[in-house]
Amino acid sequence: MASKIPEEVLDDIRRQTNIVDVVGQYVQLKKAGKNLFGTCPFHDEKTPSFSVNEEKQIFHCFSCGRGGNVFKFLMEMEQLSFPEAVAKVADFVGADLASTFRPVQGSRESSEVVALKQLYEEASKLFKHVLTSTVAGQPALDYLHQRDLTDSLIETFDIGFLPNQGDLLLTFFQNREIDYQTLRQSGLFVETQTGKLHDRFSGRVMFPMRNAQGAVIAFSGRGLQATPDQPKYLNSPETPIFNKRKVLFNFDLAKATIHQDKRVYLFEGFMDVIAAYSAGIQNGVASMGTSLTSEQLSLLTHQAQELVVCYDGDQPGIEAMKRAIGLLGQHSTLELGVVVLPSGADPD
Repeated sequence: MASKIPEEVLDDIRRQTNIVDVVGQYVQLKKAGKNLFGTCPFHDEKTPSFSVNEEKQIFHCFSCGRGGNVFKFLMEMEQLSFPEAVAKVADFVGADLASTFRPVQGSRESSEVVALKQLYEEASKLFKHVLTSTVAGQPALDYLHQRDLTDSLIETFDIGFLPNQGDLLLTFFQNREIDYQTLRQSGLFVETQTGKLHDRFSGRVMFPMRNAQGAVIAFSGRGLQATPDQPKYLNSPETPIFNKRKVLFNFDLAKATIHQDKRVYLFEGFMDVIAAYSAGIQNGVASMGTSLTSEQLSLLTHQAQELVVCYDGDQPGIEAMKRAIGLLGQHSTLELGVVVLPSGADPD
């Protein structure tokens, strides 16, 4: 547990911080009189009622009533404790904060959540090692190279591979004596009626899904060979650390560019996002096998002013685009752009 932070330390950090710079990472702010306004990040709204007063260094929402200083904002925004919020602000402005005042990393997360995040991080490292450094990974590496994915792109997106070789991942974790219940809850395995576990993603190229903070929380695996009884892409089931309605592929890497350019490109698939990234469009995201959701749209609304939808040019892509446009009209103030592709073409 962190020691109580002296008032003079808090005052020093506040003096070095402009609340506008911190809030501006989450909310698009526009000057109106003495204050800056934007849509509130704590509830859905179309008319901006969220205000930041730069002179007083406080925020206030006239609709939901939330308000306070920069520490309070981060506590509300990211569900942080007070010491965690202070540490985050200090790191943001480069202020000194002694380790005795910093909370223990992950102390507020349940042991279950911590264990699952560690499991996914280790799995991601294994998949990446297999793809880039083993004979078993060569077919998958050849496939990615044929799809014009360079080694640099593979590194950036932490792409990996799980070969169909006797429950490799399960053996990997069993050798590390990982708890059986943790393995069951992870979504990385399928369970037989007798309780035996097997690798869920055998024979698939692995694309990690990360949360906004960059932690791996799920995977989408693409089969190397088309089989009639298996989907081309297989996604992680929902777990205590993963809800597909709330996550966007590449949002963790794209959010800085989204915030800077005030624009985000919405694609259907991971390969579309990666191809766009390789062409210099680094503010692209994709949902995970689902239509755009209000939760995902809320993430984007607080970072961008314009949403450009770029889906496949076939009929399913057109229908998905219509649904996204309809949702945008109901829940967001984002300006809309649409890229219409020729029939049968996709962004990749």
